[in-house]
Amino acid sequence: MNLPLFVAKRYFFTKSKASFITFISRISMLGVGVEVMALILILSVFNGLEEFQKGLFKTYDPDLKVISTQNTRFTLTAQQLKDVKSLEGIRFVNPILEDQALIRYKNKQLVVRFKGVDDEFLKAERLKKQVVEGDYFVQNGEHAFAVVGIGVFLNMGMSFEDVFTPIEAWYPNHQALKRFTINEQSIRSNRFFPSGVMEVEQSFDNQMILVPLPWMEELMGVENQISALEIMIDEHADEQALKSKIATLLGKTYQVQTRDEQHVALLKAIKIEKFFVFLIMAFVMGIASFTLFYALSLLVIEKKKDLSTLLAMGFTKKQMFQTFLLVGVLISFSGAIIGMLLGYGLGYIQQEFGVISLGIPNSLIDAYPIQMRIGDFIQTALVVIIITFLASIFPARKAVEMTFKRL
Repeated sequence: MNLPLFVAKRYFFTKSKASFITFISRISMLGVGVEVMALILILSVFNGLEEFQKGLFKTYDPDLKVISTQNTRFTLTAQQLKDVKSLEGIRFVNPILEDQALIRYKNKQLVVRFKGVDDEFLKAERLKKQVVEGDYFVQNGEHAFAVVGIGVFLNMGMSFEDVFTPIEAWYPNHQALKRFTINEQSIRSNRFFPSGVMEVEQSFDNQMILVPLPWMEELMGVENQISALEIMIDEHADEQALKSKIATLLGKTYQVQTRDEQHVALLKAIKIEKFFVFLIMAFVMGIASFTLFYALSLLVIEKKKDLSTLLAMGFTKKQMFQTFLLVGVLISFSGAIIGMLLGYGLGYIQQEFGVISLGIPNSLIDAYPIQMRIGDFIQTALVVIIITFLASIFPARKAVEMTFKRL
């Protein structure tokens, strides 16, 4: 029989005559529970935001993206493209030519980001579900059309009914600018009509326009050059294996990025914020543990006579130390279990019913996203263990010193 655990349970579960000490113990347990619940919910919200952002990336980012490590634009040979397309698990390979330019419509001007796409891009139906008005095409015979972000469409006051006034796109002629001459040849221009409006997310909607790849080449004055090679893979394909194979085929001058690597800075920022919030909440939990320290200290004072009796029964220093350490563990872990259950329950309710809304009109989601992970529960439990040990060790040692001084 484990005597320290038996005595600790008696001290924890049996009502004390000193109601104030019992009250402090319950407050300590409640404080740990509230802090654990808050920590679980906050970490789950960060998980939800991270997963929401990743889900948002899937709507407009490719599974894999090839860029040059040396230049903003590059050229791939027909054989290289053929080799990439022949890999098992590859669905679509889309050459992309992308850059910023100025557009003008009537009396309005705006700097936007053009993305030149080919027919395969449209066949893959990427962003087709995000078209909220108009049609999903960028070419009609000899006429160039564009799928425009809703923010650009509204800011420029574009209209599908205006078939006589095209939108003008202006792009600097870098060759002419190198000669330090500014004239009508310093600017390249092209025209298009809007064919559809897409709505993805604010930063995308306020600047992105999809145009035909040949039109983009004409605007920029380049030929057979691309900014990136975007690759869509099969649902069950091994992403990392394909990434390695493509990198081997193209060589060291090219970098193959997964979807997460395309937004590594943003995802890293979310993880750093989550980490610092975790530290802050752990610090707050440490401050709240002072009630546990006081509860155990008062319990030691109250149990002076009991300690002498236990000593007469043959209790050792180690057993007495373990007894009060276990009392602290029982108080903290009872609160932690209650807090985890409450955190899980409230998180589940938010996840299923979206009780707490974001309060942002026209947002992509109505309520705070929640995703609970077992790792967060484990980390929280480890924090509780460390704080419990630190808050309990001094009162437990004090009990040993107080008792053995009487010898």
